[in-house]
Amino acid sequence: MAEVSDLAVGQKISVRKSQDIPLSFHGTITKIYENSALVSIDSFEDQYAEVVADLQNKTVVGFKHIRVTTK
Repeated sequence: MAEVSDLAVGQKISVRKSQDIPLSFHGTITKIYENSALVSIDSFEDQYAEVVADLQNKTVVGFKHIRVTTK
């Protein structure tokens, strides 16, 4: 789980599919809110292409679902 102090705009992150998140993806933080972040979806599995199109390649993700990547 990421803490707000660990996150910054432009940072690369990963998100795993869960009960609250409909797909796994890698993305970039574009805006930080109090308990979540607006994330652009950069890469994902082909099976999620329709979901990503519906989300217009961005979504809001709670900090508990964000994992900071080293890429």
